[in-house]
Amino acid sequence: MPGRDVEAVPTVRPDLVELLTATSRQVERAVSAVLAEDGGTLEGYRVLRALAVTPGCAMGGLVTRLQLPGPTATRVVDGLVDAALVYRLPDPEDRRRVVVHLSAAGRTRLARWEALVEAREAALARALGEDRVGALRLALAELVDAAER
Repeated sequence: MPGRDVEAVPTVRPDLVELLTATSRQVERAVSAVLAEDGGTLEGYRVLRALAVTPGCAMGGLVTRLQLPGPTATRVVDGLVDAALVYRLPDPEDRRRVVVHLSAAGRTRLARWEALVEAREAALARALGEDRVGALRLALAELVDAAER
């Protein structure tokens, strides 16, 4: 109505949780799309990376390290086994447990996927600047470390 005061809508600065969530989802979509072009998934890529760093990892270790629900980790590993990118062996110390290993084909595929992800990260670095991306990487690593303590 004319003559009536219109309340100003307050501007709300996005909080850190919202910014991290939005960024995580955008990066996940972009990386997933790049990996999908080569038949990969983000979860599969993360499992292969984890196995490259920690050879012979038990499923429980993958679940903890990657922060994946158990059934999701099992489904991802099953798919990687079907693709011959990883293989399972009984744990030599506890035959009731299964240990997952990266296969030679898995190492080759991981190298390809790493190149795809690195290209995506390089594009981000060009857009934001190397220094800003480096500072962001350091800050996020510190956040993860603090949360794990």
